Amino acid sequence: MGNNTAPLFLELLILSFTTLLIISPVLSYATNELLGYTIKIPPVTMFKFVGLSPYTSLGYFGNNITSNIVLLLPGWYHYNYWNLTSGYYIDFGVWSNSSITLYILTKQQFNNYSSTGKFLSGYLYSISGSNITGYYYVNETGTYYMVVLNNGNNAALVNFIVMITKIPSIQWANPMGIADYGIMKVGNEYMAYSYKTNEFVGETTIYNAITQEPNSCLTGSVEPGNDWFSIQLNTILIVNTTSGNAQYYWLQDVVRFNSQSDQFQVLDNIWNQTGGSSILNSALINGNGAISTSSTAVGNEQYYYDWGIEQPQSVSLPFTIYLVIKVGLNSNGYPWAAFGYSLNGQTTTWYDNVTIKITATSAYMEVSPTKDGRGLPIDAELVIAGPWNSECTVANSLDSSLSLYFAWPYPYDYYLSPIPSMWSFGSDTAEIIYNAHVIPIGYGSVNIVNGFENLAFLNTYFIPLIITNPINESTITNIYTVNSTVILNEPSMVSIVPDESRFVFTDYIINSSYTINANPLGLTLQGPTNVYINYTLQYMLTINDVSGLLNGKGGWYNSDSVVTLNEPEIYYLGNKTRLVFNAYYIYLTGTSFYHVITINTTNLLINNPYTVIVNWTKQYQVNVSSPVPIIVSLSGLQNISGYSITAWANRSSALLIFVPRYYVLGNGTRLVYLGSNETIIVNSPLSISLSNFERQYLVTVYSEYPVNVNGTYTTNMTEWLYYGEILTIKPNTVFSDGVFLSEPGLVITVSKPMSITVTWYINYLLTAIMYTVIIAVISAIVVLIIRRRRNGK
Repeated sequence: MGNNTAPLFLELLILSFTTLLIISPVLSYATNELLGYTIKIPPVTMFKFVGLSPYTSLGYFGNNITSNIVLLLPGWYHYNYWNLTSGYYIDFGVWSNSSITLYILTKQQFNNYSSTGKFLSGYLYSISGSNITGYYYVNETGTYYMVVLNNGNNAALVNFIVMITKIPSIQWANPMGIADYGIMKVGNEYMAYSYKTNEFVGETTIYNAITQEPNSCLTGSVEPGNDWFSIQLNTILIVNTTSGNAQYYWLQDVVRFNSQSDQFQVLDNIWNQTGGSSILNSALINGNGAISTSSTAVGNEQYYYDWGIEQPQSVSLPFTIYLVIKVGLNSNGYPWAAFGYSLNGQTTTWYDNVTIKITATSAYMEVSPTKDGRGLPIDAELVIAGPWNSECTVANSLDSSLSLYFAWPYPYDYYLSPIPSMWSFGSDTAEIIYNAHVIPIGYGSVNIVNGFENLAFLNTYFIPLIITNPINESTITNIYTVNSTVILNEPSMVSIVPDESRFVFTDYIINSSYTINANPLGLTLQGPTNVYINYTLQYMLTINDVSGLLNGKGGWYNSDSVVTLNEPEIYYLGNKTRLVFNAYYIYLTGTSFYHVITINTTNLLINNPYTVIVNWTKQYQVNVSSPVPIIVSLSGLQNISGYSITAWANRSSALLIFVPRYYVLGNGTRLVYLGSNETIIVNSPLSISLSNFERQYLVTVYSEYPVNVNGTYTTNMTEWLYYGEILTIKPNTVFSDGVFLSEPGLVITVSKPMSITVTWYINYLLTAIMYTVIIAVISAIVVLIIRRRRNGK
């Protein structure tokens, strides 16, 4: 059967993948059955996602063939070189998911380019595109380099084959159908995974097929006009021996079909991929078949084969056949591989069971973007190609479907699942087909028709769930399988600074189109899904307001909200107490930074946590009444006069009451304040009635002669005397104009204004006495004078 002459070299220059968080989802699938298995897509936990280092080499280099699959980051390149003799051709066929440029350089040119990144010394040849074929003629013996450069903006997956030939190739081709390389494309990124299984099943239905071998093939092996083609199930068996070594075997379960006579045959092949060439020891291989030798690109190689259906059998179209490969360990610890087919999808005809007589700890098939002992990819393929011996064929008319399944979970094999990812081309077998076009029709299933060859990544049932969280500005990619139900359960609140700032869950935005505010949310994944966790940034507004009017506005607000602060200029608390608005002191919470707003109505933009302290002045009502006009001074700033004063005084302010000492009421009456001016510290409402007054009356005493008025001699006294005060005018006698005048005195209780005129009366008695005495004295003096005169004589 077909040699391994179109191998794979995989050099993955891996993008910086977002962290993969593998979460076991809830699965619910309506499934059908095949070969006794329920077909069901597994949970993502059954797969192992693997990271690949740059320049991981999984390539194959034969004597004259180089085959590569290379993942190149923007600006990165891959190179190969050969020591060639003049007269040879460097034939190449290159496909890429985006445009690349291929260069042919001499050794000196390559050295200059690799050291500078520029083609300073030029190059021999270049060509650009995404699907290019060509050749370069070597006219001088030397070392020649081929550089594949990704000069685009996205990662490029490049598949190319280079052959060193004497005759240039005209047309390139590949085996076409389904291949799982353990590599999937998600957006512009490539991710890698692996899985193990004991069984692969390849389903093929041929609706129409007319093929024919052309006059020449790339490998040089050709039977012009041959009507046969093959459908190959190709897998890799890994045997871990008890000695600690790993051995690799390429397993082939093949149906050959004659497109003219509608006949088919079934056979198997086993190739030893542990080393550079396939070597098998017949003493260690036990099966229904035999070991044979085939000439390949690396020389003569040994392989095992057996016929399942050796003689062609006729069928009618559409024709469906299931190819089955199953592996395991027997009771002796020997690995075995069973090959079978089914024509009804219910029972399997096992036509060969091959035992490899090497004791092992495990034996399984695997898909992984790693290499076997030969450097080829560990993959699984179900492809249409040429019939045998590295031959090619042309699809003149073709309509066929392929489906590839694997059993899971390893090692129990309860279910079948389509392979998780598909590429349209194979790389294991050397047989190829021209004019075959692959159309994906589901997970793990394709339709192949005649048409242009399309090398491409087809699909995957791995679903990326990309969750963007604005809180930590992270984007996390979670990988699931299709129809998984994922429970999104975000915290309703995430504190940034306690009691200052926080994020509050708002909703989930799905694929930038759907907004769902349910949380938790059960999300069933049907395709790549982007979830933006929409949080609202909130800040705490703390309000300290002794009035209590704004306290209801304190709390959490969305960022950039506007809060109206609206206090009355004066707020009455009752009980003769009120508050007078002064200002808002707005602090950046937790700091000493603040600004002051003195208007009582303002809008506050909430773009930080704020603490608003409403600055009020508490005032008490002060009532001061007085029978006389007074002056009330409030902290020396406001003077109010009147008989009855009502004013508002700031708490702890000084209330000064200025009371006149005397206040004349008129009509000879006045009030006398017996107290003193007061200073009172206002700490509560006050009601002050000034009553410490005494009434005085104006009393006027007039006398023509001095009299003793309350102990003071005066002729004219005007004084204010208190009500009820005693006015005493003592009796007095004066001598005037030769007579004695007397006043009798007066004692009066003051009860009203009074004007008193002291009336003097002639004291006849005293006057008579006085004159009597005078007369007597005079008489005596006269008598005495007369006597002296008489005596003097």
